Amino acid sequence: MKKIDFKTMHLSDIPDVIKSIFTGETDNEMMTGQTGKYEINLVPDIKTDMLKLMKLRNMIVFGCVVVIIASSVFTAFLAIFKGAQDLTIASQGKHIENLSNTINQYSELPDFLNIQDQLAKLKSINDNRSVLSRVFPVLKNLFPTNKDTIKISDLNVNLSTSTINFDAQANAGEEPYIDYRVLESFKKSVNLMKYDYGRYVDAQGNLIPSRCIEETDAASNILTDNGNTYAIWKRGLTDCDPSRNDHQKKSALTQSNNNSNVSNTNLKSDFGKVKAKSNVSDDVEHVENTEKSGNVESNGDVVKTDIQTINPDEKIWRSPLFDLWYKHEKMRTADDGIQDTLDTNAEVSESEVNGVKTRTQKIKNVKNYIYTPSMGLDGKISSVPHFESSCITYKGEKNGDNVKWSAENKCLMVPKGIRVTDSSNGRDSSSNLVLRFSTIINVDPELFKFTNKHILTFGPSGQNVTDSYLQVEGMFAAPAKVCAKDDAECVGQKTSAGTNN
Repeated sequence: MKKIDFKTMHLSDIPDVIKSIFTGETDNEMMTGQTGKYEINLVPDIKTDMLKLMKLRNMIVFGCVVVIIASSVFTAFLAIFKGAQDLTIASQGKHIENLSNTINQYSELPDFLNIQDQLAKLKSINDNRSVLSRVFPVLKNLFPTNKDTIKISDLNVNLSTSTINFDAQANAGEEPYIDYRVLESFKKSVNLMKYDYGRYVDAQGNLIPSRCIEETDAASNILTDNGNTYAIWKRGLTDCDPSRNDHQKKSALTQSNNNSNVSNTNLKSDFGKVKAKSNVSDDVEHVENTEKSGNVESNGDVVKTDIQTINPDEKIWRSPLFDLWYKHEKMRTADDGIQDTLDTNAEVSESEVNGVKTRTQKIKNVKNYIYTPSMGLDGKISSVPHFESSCITYKGEKNGDNVKWSAENKCLMVPKGIRVTDSSNGRDSSSNLVLRFSTIINVDPELFKFTNKHILTFGPSGQNVTDSYLQVEGMFAAPAKVCAKDDAECVGQKTSAGTNN
């Protein structure tokens, strides 16, 4: 280290002094003022080690000072952050408290919470909900339709266990009236009963709401055409067309109308095409021309258009039209036999205000469709509104130019069969000889589920029945009485099987 003499040191020597303190640099020469003389300073090794330790001490002290300063800054930052966080939490807490007080002042809050809770449980309620009216098609298909008759005198339906218990009376319709053959035939027919359910979809496969589908006529009979079952799609009702937005806001009609349904009569594509009508007046075409020129004619008259799109009801086939759909035969809703008489037409009215003539044209545009259906040999249907069954699967087998189609229904109505608990001879309310019996039927629970829509039952003879109370009209009768002891005819009545129970 340089040996410094402060008496002879100049300002220019200060940097060297500071450098020697931190670097521990040793130098046996020193400057003695301006004399230019140097002297040799032999520093012992122990002195050199001491200087190094002093340098280390200084560096440690300096590092500690830096750490203390950094810690102080970081601590101050944390304190500021914590304070700001406390202020924010306090502010939010006060805001929540104010909102809570406002909500508690709402007098109808309990009712609102109850409704909200009920809405949240709607799905689970619907999933567990059963439809009692579906017992009607079961009963309708249970009983024979020939001379044999079965009347119910007492009925008990348990939806929780999907069981039907009833007391009934059977009449063979001819001698012998008490015939156990009727009961045996009844038991066998029950085991053959099946049902079907599913959903109706549009040409793109979108679900059509159940309320938009009409499946029976006024007498609650299934709609059929040449042996094929169909339904009516109320497409024009609100929210009944999945491809249409009935809640889209439309601008008020002034002197122009952006509705393109008028030009739909000129569509080139099949789907969505509107059937052209010959009775559309020339004024309708003139409306299109004037709209392009701003709806103001050259003579200053104003033309307004009021276009109303009418969507007629459509026929949807529940039973596939196998060969027609397999061959992609076009189907026109204008020719399906449902509201085919609706016609596109236009009415024109004129008015004059302050010398300006206004001509208003009201156009009723009937929107019909043309479909090109497709059905593969695997039974998959597309490009046409149809019914997607959850029970029935279809399959085609090609034989030359022809296709043989088959259907398989996996949904048995009474999968566990029927159990007759009692049977005996008796007389009905008209004193006719009958066979009294009691039975228990375990119906497939899927048939009663509310979430399963468009239920259709199939009896042994192939009849189709829906859930309508009209179907069970005339099915009930007063209870039959047990044979009196002195009624020899009743007590001694033999069955065709040679037994009496």
